[in-house]
Amino acid sequence: MSWDPSFFRKSPLFWAIAPAAQKLERFTRWPEPEDLSCLFDGDAPVSFVPAAPRTRRGRRLGASERYDAIITEQRIVPTRRGSWHDLLNALVWATFPRAKRALHARQHRAITSSLGPDLRLPGGRTRDQDAVAMLDEGGVVIVDQGGDAPSAIVFGHAIYERLVCDGRVSLWAAAVRVLTDDAPSAPEARVELADATLHALLSSSTEMKREDMGSYRLLSSSRP
Repeated sequence: MSWDPSFFRKSPLFWAIAPAAQKLERFTRWPEPEDLSCLFDGDAPVSFVPAAPRTRRGRRLGASERYDAIITEQRIVPTRRGSWHDLLNALVWATFPRAKRALHARQHRAITSSLGPDLRLPGGRTRDQDAVAMLDEGGVVIVDQGGDAPSAIVFGHAIYERLVCDGRVSLWAAAVRVLTDDAPSAPEARVELADATLHALLSSSTEMKREDMGSYRLLSSSRP
């Protein structure tokens, strides 16, 4: 898809990342990865750089060369040019920085601990890695006050990509539910609550499992 600087105005589900996305409306072409530093207010927790070409087949990456390690150890996010998936990931970074740092640190620890002396990984991901990856791509935080309608805060950047590229979305997202009698009414405060909730969950040593997360059906049209 070609660059659309007002993409986030096409669905109400973009509301959480909209403040950061507004900073991209001045771009008349696809922003370069280095341009995405403008998304942060103040000191940026990470920087975005062009993703390196894929390594040749058969070459195994060391622990410090892998994606999560680069983010955790160097505070650099390899980002593909002209990719909605990667640009939306950057917007999630700008909106939920504590949760994203904890998520990649958790994945980095898991990979490092399971990497063999020959730099091979086991055949499949652990249940914990699977749950974390699902949250990263397709997670939402549901703020539930009991009687009121719950508020869905989209975290997973693959959900945002569906909204941009497909226009309509009807899917089941992995849900982390926050039960509270006093949820903040201001949108930015709800985003901060979601960021803090996910940071605490991802920083915990407790194993995460897909079946322990709830599910939430997201329905949205590109023309609200």
